[in-house]
Amino acid sequence: MDCVIKLNNLKQNEEDLRREAKKLKNRKSIIASKRRTHLYMFEKCITTIPKPKYPNHIIYAYYHNNYINKIENLDEMYNLTHLHLQWNKITKIEGLDKLTKLKKLYLGCNCISVVENLMGLKYLEELYIEKQNVDSPDPLCFEPRTMVSIGATLRILNVSENKITDISWIKPLRRLEVLIAVKNKLDDVEVVADHICTLLCLVDVNFTGNPMTKKHRYKEIIIARCAQLRVLDTIPINNTSKTFLQNFDKVVRLRQINERNKMGISRPSAEDFFELNMLTGPKTQSALSVAEISKRQSKLTAVDSTYAFMPRAFWRAKPTPARDSVAPPAEPPPQKEQRDENTVPIKGILKKPMPMKYI
Repeated sequence: MDCVIKLNNLKQNEEDLRREAKKLKNRKSIIASKRRTHLYMFEKCITTIPKPKYPNHIIYAYYHNNYINKIENLDEMYNLTHLHLQWNKITKIEGLDKLTKLKKLYLGCNCISVVENLMGLKYLEELYIEKQNVDSPDPLCFEPRTMVSIGATLRILNVSENKITDISWIKPLRRLEVLIAVKNKLDDVEVVADHICTLLCLVDVNFTGNPMTKKHRYKEIIIARCAQLRVLDTIPINNTSKTFLQNFDKVVRLRQINERNKMGISRPSAEDFFELNMLTGPKTQSALSVAEISKRQSKLTAVDSTYAFMPRAFWRAKPTPARDSVAPPAEPPPQKEQRDENTVPIKGILKKPMPMKYI
């Protein structure tokens, strides 16, 4: 009997051990699934970024509303996709080269003067860098190499309240979809329209609070030049009005080019014509270079609807013989026989003689 009782006890102990092992296994899986992916360090009154305990687990990092003056200790967070650093005392963008998976970067309300050192962010999609150097009179600057490197992926850009006077730096951002440039110092509508019309993915633009918004026909010029826009200053654009304004603007600009150059097309007018019709310029350059080499007045002719320019210098390259040098014909041409109109042809007889092969 004692042996039987001991065997039963052993069986129960084995079952209990298996149950406990299963519970431990489930706990480990739960702990593994509950990794610390969010790091909340906002409003902590910190001046430097501390090193986290598990940096490779963190995906979202919140460091906003502090007194941080330098970006550091982020190299080990290589899985980070969202980084919030707004409302701090940061003066320079640095220490972000190892964050290759970063998609959203928030740097608003800091003391940054130059947008730089973002070449390592290969997947950056959104950049918020509004309200920089509020007390300084200098505008925010953009490094060309940085803009080229992030231009392949950047979709949303916020540069509001940065005292910007020119947006020529925006051309490399070929994937940009949303541009927010509220309360800057953009004054020339024509220049701004020429710059943003090259961005074929741009659908939403906000220029509220700029001096150019108070000028005559501001919205008409932007809508007419930028065919891809759908929203301007938070107001959707109607398709009917868009097509009308585009056609109207094209006619007006063609008339201006015609009046200014009288269509004896020179180099600047030809470039304006190609820019108006969204065409590239190698054909114009080649045609004009041929005309210049032949030492003639540079004249170009538009052929069909493709606006492909052909130089007249090619057409007139072969010299035509003079009239005096042409010899007269040896014999006068045979005169046609005059028939009487009143004569009626006889039935059964052909009007013309039968060819020899039928005889």
